[in-house]
Amino acid sequence: MRAFLLVLLSVLTLCVSPPSEARPKSSDSGTPSASLKPGTLVSYTRIGLPRLYRAIAWRILYVTRDYQMRPILSTGVVVLPDNAPRVPMDRKFIAWAHPTTGIARKCAPSLRAAPTKAIGALNDIVANGLVVAATDYPGLGTDGPIGYLVGKGQAYATIDSVRAAKQIPGVGGGKDFGLWGYSQGGHAVLFAAQLAQQYVPELSLKGVAAIAPPTDLATLLSANQGSVAGRILASFTLSSWHNKYGAPLSMILDSQDQTLIDEVGRSCIDDLGGKLDALAAQKNLTQKFLRTNPAQIIPWSDLMVQNSLFGLNGRVPALIIQGGADEIVRPAVTTQFVRAACRAGAKVEYVTLNGKGHGGAMDAGSTRAVLWLAGRMNGTPARSNCR
Repeated sequence: MRAFLLVLLSVLTLCVSPPSEARPKSSDSGTPSASLKPGTLVSYTRIGLPRLYRAIAWRILYVTRDYQMRPILSTGVVVLPDNAPRVPMDRKFIAWAHPTTGIARKCAPSLRAAPTKAIGALNDIVANGLVVAATDYPGLGTDGPIGYLVGKGQAYATIDSVRAAKQIPGVGGGKDFGLWGYSQGGHAVLFAAQLAQQYVPELSLKGVAAIAPPTDLATLLSANQGSVAGRILASFTLSSWHNKYGAPLSMILDSQDQTLIDEVGRSCIDDLGGKLDALAAQKNLTQKFLRTNPAQIIPWSDLMVQNSLFGLNGRVPALIIQGGADEIVRPAVTTQFVRAACRAGAKVEYVTLNGKGHGGAMDAGSTRAVLWLAGRMNGTPARSNCR
């Protein structure tokens, strides 16, 4: 209760005072006032970085919106390179959306001992003088539940991290930004690209780069149910959607499996210990633990459609990188998405990395993604290999 009152007080006093340089704790909680605009910076604190980065960083707490446009808090990290333009208005941003770490509050990347470690190709971003705004997503580091693979909510948090970053004293910034994400984060940034023009009219989105983005969630859920990784990710999705939307698990799982997916959801899979815990928790889930296909029963079927991507509009150039041997985000599903985007008139550069799995595509493609975004920021026209 005391933590709730402290954060609520800080949010309310923001109307008459600047954001405080106080460290947001993992117990950040409370509902911000509806009068506060999305992207309002609540607090910020410096975090240490190794000297090799040649940058300074902050952990931030800011206001965003959930999938129903209700005010909600999120944490994140901002990194300002030493070689960023000296004039703040000349600075440009990369909004980074991270891959799956888990669905428990403790799984926020900003709470880790090395909070910038989860930012993809950070060295390349810093080398190009771009400011990074990296959301945790609401529910990681703040009150939950996280909207795992909830497209609109994660998109808003990603975009609003840029708005918040610009308010840190000494950061500032112009209007240009790019979106960059991997896996779960790829899903978030593609949704953000669809919503940006209407949601953040004061900023100018120059491009979106995504590696291994889940798009057609129903197809991926069905295809991956027989694998260990598939069962863990399905557990995260079903548990999160049950808590976020109130969708009944009893329609698709028996009581024992409901308990098991709750156990899986307590683990963070961005470190070895958490991965081992998740592996142990999912062990008793059978290969076909779903009694009914969620894509065939309301409300689950509606949620699958709402949170899937079946194409892109043509307003923002996109780079999509996909591992040819990815057994989590299937290449055929991503290819189908890209073809639909091309038919809709989107400007897409689609790169398939032969022989690369889910993690391998990120390792091999992250530098390319950041350099592609840097090109968009510098005004270089994007190429398209749609045909």
